[in-house]
Amino acid sequence: MNAAQDGLPVAPGIIDIAILWYVRQASGEMNASEQDELARWLARHPDHARAWRQLQRMGEQLHGGTPRLAPSLARSVLGRLPDLERRKVLRLLSWAAIGGTSLYFGRGVLNEAAFPADYRTAVGERREVRLADGSLLQLNTGSAVDIRFDGSTRRIHLRRGEIQVVTAKDPSGRPLWIEGRDGRLAPAGTRFTVDQTDSHTYLGVSEGAVDVFRDGSAEPQRVGSGQQLVFGGDGSNTVQPLDESRHAWTDGMISAENRRLDDLLAELGRYRPGHLGCTPEAGALRITGTWPLRGGDPTEAVLASLERRLPIRIQRMTRYWVKVSHG
Repeated sequence: MNAAQDGLPVAPGIIDIAILWYVRQASGEMNASEQDELARWLARHPDHARAWRQLQRMGEQLHGGTPRLAPSLARSVLGRLPDLERRKVLRLLSWAAIGGTSLYFGRGVLNEAAFPADYRTAVGERREVRLADGSLLQLNTGSAVDIRFDGSTRRIHLRRGEIQVVTAKDPSGRPLWIEGRDGRLAPAGTRFTVDQTDSHTYLGVSEGAVDVFRDGSAEPQRVGSGQQLVFGGDGSNTVQPLDESRHAWTDGMISAENRRLDDLLAELGRYRPGHLGCTPEAGALRITGTWPLRGGDPTEAVLASLERRLPIRIQRMTRYWVKVSHG
């Protein structure tokens, strides 16, 4: 990756997690399991590694060429994390290290304005929007879209996150396109969900059909009612039967059917700030159930339910750093 690419903005949610990993590592309290988990996180997507390198460069600028914080400072920050927001953490690190010198952290990387969008949701928020053509758009937690309707075409650009679209018939006959990182989708009278994750794009079709035009492919792949497709990145690119539990969020729920715990926790972690991780032993456990995503802090209620039902132990190192272990 060249220097220009390394300086590109990174999604704020990824920055949040990178900061927590960075401070945790600098504290000197990271164990081998957490080191492995960090390595897996860094390898999962180029943006993760880019955020990490930007943090290390910040450390070098603040600490005279050394990319690590002093352990005592890192432990102090960890102890105060429940009362700190991301920007406050960065200000604290900056002022504690260099006495008030201004902080440069990549071109626009911490600025929400670097990710302008017509509609967006914060972490833990869900939103429903009726579009100008009558289509119904739902945004899941941490999602952002742009809408571009003109005289000839209707376009929805998924910037990040997950959406469900219930299409309406357009009186003018304009085609509808869903555009994302891994390709374009052409729905035909349909209800479908698109989830653009760090490593792939998921498409689930509940009604109608969607043609998938993957990047680099001239011919579309059709996904019909009751089917799903994972494409791009580490996706299988094979049409499979629809997993209805993936769409429970549209009803304000999170659902699992004989699901691995690490997969469920990855989804649950999208609804809370910070890091929610687990050991490989705990992650291999399986669970079936449905939990509501409503109330003040629904993720804590889900974690409490999991702890009652599974042989796991939940460690809350801070409000923003939760780890699930077997036993």
